[in-house]
Amino acid sequence: MLDAAAIKTISEEARRRAGIAIPQAQTYLVEARLAPVARSEGYDSQADLVRALESSKDDRLWRRVVESLADHETWFFRDPAPLDHFMADILPVLARVKARKAPIRILCAGCGTGQEAWSLAILLEEQKARLGAMDIEIVGTDISRRAIERAQSAAYSQFEVQRGLSIHRLIEHFEPHGQQWVLKDSIKRWVRFERGNILRPSEGLGTFDIIFCRNVLSGLTLDARRHSLRMISELSGPAGYLVLGQGETIAGAGEYYRAMSGARSVYARTMETAQQAA
Repeated sequence: MLDAAAIKTISEEARRRAGIAIPQAQTYLVEARLAPVARSEGYDSQADLVRALESSKDDRLWRRVVESLADHETWFFRDPAPLDHFMADILPVLARVKARKAPIRILCAGCGTGQEAWSLAILLEEQKARLGAMDIEIVGTDISRRAIERAQSAAYSQFEVQRGLSIHRLIEHFEPHGQQWVLKDSIKRWVRFERGNILRPSEGLGTFDIIFCRNVLSGLTLDARRHSLRMISELSGPAGYLVLGQGETIAGAGEYYRAMSGARSVYARTMETAQQAA
């Protein structure tokens, strides 16, 4: 078992590097999530792993530990209401604003193993006849290299595809491959993934018309939430949107976004855009 000092060391580094909040009542998660890291790195226990971290300057190992503490739980079509609102109300507004002169860019920040980004791609593929020649790009980012690799593989277990996918969509958009289901190329063409930290976004990301950052802020410290919202606002175009998870708000960052009436967890970058989509 890890002692209080080891828990404190890990928690402080997770907060410093990624803004991750580990409440006192959930410190058991540190041990649980470090167990597979310790095994794969060749340590007999989590305590041995922590001692190695404290005595070495192996930044790679620290990165892996911090990545393991982030919450990567996700599934296909999780909380579908904001996705439906995007397709029915926001996408038509963006299409008019862009007037096909520039691509509509979508960011899934903290995308985990990719199911949210792929859910959006499935919706767009199903509506491609209505979309016509509209140019749309989805980018998924996550702090975890392993999560991004999983997302890029576009391969999911039977358990994973049963979470949120209908049988129709599974058959229509996936192909069986051994014990996994792999997305077809018609879906893969919509999305690209790259590693990224929402606290320190890559300068090369560019700006986006809508940013999905769902069930990410709730796992961060208050300061990290505010900083993340400021970083997100800098990635957002002047007429951009932000979609958060259930129970997440822009509290403390109202200067960046305004809540849209009648659309839970959806925020507009400017009042003018909010009125257009209302």
